[in-house]
Amino acid sequence: MSSLIAMALFAFVTSISPGPVNIVATSSGANFGFNKTLYHITGATIGFTSILLLLGVGAIEVFHENPEIMNYLSYIGAAFLLYMSYKIAFAPINKVNEENQATPPTILEGLLCQWLNPKAWIVAVSGVTVFSSNGENNTSSILLFSLVFFVVCFLSISVWAVMGVTIKKLLSHPEHYKLFNLIMGCILASTVIYLLIY
Repeated sequence: MSSLIAMALFAFVTSISPGPVNIVATSSGANFGFNKTLYHITGATIGFTSILLLLGVGAIEVFHENPEIMNYLSYIGAAFLLYMSYKIAFAPINKVNEENQATPPTILEGLLCQWLNPKAWIVAVSGVTVFSSNGENNTSSILLFSLVFFVVCFLSISVWAVMGVTIKKLLSHPEHYKLFNLIMGCILASTVIYLLIY
């Protein structure tokens, strides 16, 4: 029971903290509402859980033996996340109360936000290293850890999307939306640059 609580706390702290996936969720919530943001939330949750499962079945050894893979992943991920920040910052806005011409993030984009996010890989490698057991119970501990993370990750990203929906009430003019999108795009780009430097 104590290991389950530790898993849940680890999942919560790492999932609720600001990062690229949560910034995209907030922006999407503000621009498209919660229901249309569920695609991003679902894709990001599946993406992260699949990373955990992949590492749990042995891919973690590849990272331990070839640490340079993380460098390549960082650059590829940075390029994708900078593309997402551009897409957010310059999303087209129509008149208030008309349908937004931009499109919400898709399940695939949510998944790629995790797969190409260096923070996600660092958290996953750390989590699998700490919470997997050696020996026969490794599979069950990885499955339990992945299940806990699936639930906590989904709920945490949802919180950020709801914050975006709440912010939407303050965005009464197209100029407000443009400014909000520009700020969110810049925050995402800044996060990417920070992840590359540190």
